Amino acid sequence: MKYVLVLMSLFSTQAFAQRNAVSGILTDAETKEPIAFANVFFANTRIGVSSDEDGKFSLTGFPSGKYDLTVTFVGYNTYQQSLEFNGSEFRLTISLTESEIRLSEVVIKEDTTGRANNFETFKKHFLGETKNSSQCKILNPRDIHLFFDVNSNVLVAHARVPIQIENRALGFKLDYYLHSFELNFKSGMLIFLGVPAFKNLVTDKKSVQNGWEKERLRAYNGSVTHFIRALRSDSLIQNGFEVRKFYKIPNPERPSQQILNSKIKEWRLMQENGLAKEGSKDSLGYYLNLQSKPELIDSVGTVQLSGAELQNSAHEVLYKGMLKIDFKKEKEETRYPPTVGRTLKWQTSVMHIQAPRLKLYENGYYEDIRDVFIEHYWAWSEKMSDILPYDYRPTVSK
Repeated sequence: MKYVLVLMSLFSTQAFAQRNAVSGILTDAETKEPIAFANVFFANTRIGVSSDEDGKFSLTGFPSGKYDLTVTFVGYNTYQQSLEFNGSEFRLTISLTESEIRLSEVVIKEDTTGRANNFETFKKHFLGETKNSSQCKILNPRDIHLFFDVNSNVLVAHARVPIQIENRALGFKLDYYLHSFELNFKSGMLIFLGVPAFKNLVTDKKSVQNGWEKERLRAYNGSVTHFIRALRSDSLIQNGFEVRKFYKIPNPERPSQQILNSKIKEWRLMQENGLAKEGSKDSLGYYLNLQSKPELIDSVGTVQLSGAELQNSAHEVLYKGMLKIDFKKEKEETRYPPTVGRTLKWQTSVMHIQAPRLKLYENGYYEDIRDVFIEHYWAWSEKMSDILPYDYRPTVSK
């Protein structure tokens, strides 16, 4: 299924020595009055604060990279702005606009009769099916509205408030501001977009904290963020990644559809007229079997690519197409092979890059995220129960 949506050396001492900061004030766009106690955070991180009584906020001391500064407050539209930091400081005045309820809009009634089944399907594809998903819980399920279109075979989810997720496998509490969720059963494509905000769960048990650190490292190894950071730093091989170009080519065992249609029609007429010879290799069954074969098959390049070959000096990936990515330091979870009908092997994923330029940042951020689709292992593993904040860094073992 396709969907949309470190190693220790990647964050150097120099990056942390640089002063990265953003501060500002939040005001009502109409009254110009300050907005107190709004949520101000970098999406997909644990970095965030609340504005004070005067509407002021300040974030400092975070790693270099690109972040989506996000502001949320009840009754106002969510504000978001992308900022790139490399020893940078920003001072902002942000005006929030009140959210409007338009009574003239057509209201789609939720499919309450199929609610239980729809919610289980949503959970499976939103939280995931990894072993961590069994310790991941949605705390406000009734705030998620689900719609299933029988004609198009598409499941859509919507939430007016953040989806609250408790992940006791990784030790996080997430507020996920869902922008869109669409699962198309016909095309086999899942696309969901949103803004996650992370907070650490608190425990005084050292064994629990150690368990969280262990699972965070396991979730990180071989992940998309791990790959992006290794690609940007030109350390793919050192990090355990093997990258090759990947193509879909015509299946040499399958004639063109035009030829198949002609032969199938010809042999059906012969059967109807009693002219077909029984047991003939050149028969209706023979061509129907050929038609069942895939039109395109996988073809993998023999050359292993480096980060330097895939990007320019501005850390832009200039390759447009598909990449086969093998992670050779960790095998798949045992839950994955049964879903694809084979035995356990190394983690293998395919990344579709649909834009001529894909910009990479030091913290693992890449843009535009809408230009990237993933298949195979990542499409199964990169769900909410296994994602990590951009400010996560593996602990260096001594």
